[in-house]
Amino acid sequence: MTHLNRHLCKYLLLLMLAMAVILPSAVLTSCGDDEPDLNIGYYMSINSKVRLNLTENDESQGTSAQPEADMLSYTIVRMREALKIAYPQPNKYGNDAAVITALDNIYKDYHAMYGHYEKNTVCVVKVYRARMDDEGVVKKSTPLKTYRFGAQPPSTE
Repeated sequence: MTHLNRHLCKYLLLLMLAMAVILPSAVLTSCGDDEPDLNIGYYMSINSKVRLNLTENDESQGTSAQPEADMLSYTIVRMREALKIAYPQPNKYGNDAAVITALDNIYKDYHAMYGHYEKNTVCVVKVYRARMDDEGVVKKSTPLKTYRFGAQPPSTE
């Protein structure tokens, strides 16, 4: 074996040894992201251009100059309630289908009445699936679905 071949063999042996040490640790690190001890929970983020009243005991529903804004508030309150009913307690498994179905049913009611205003989106609600610790601190979240709500633009008179 020539001198060059011996150096090449040593280099390849060192490279293979390094890969044997580095590769398993990289695989273990990437698998550790799942953190099986975390619970699954769901939450909604709300981004609205119109003022919303999101209390469940609102006695003024339907009394404003823009009834669709009141209906929007009422719809989002109903969505929050439906989320609690569909998934009352975080657990290790989650239930995306139950959460989305419950929220879709409520959104369909709003869309049936105000869907013709869809081009004038005034509110966006995003539903997230979250991995959280036992104290409820979100460690990682993934968007599941986005709901867009339209309303009649305010008069410019």
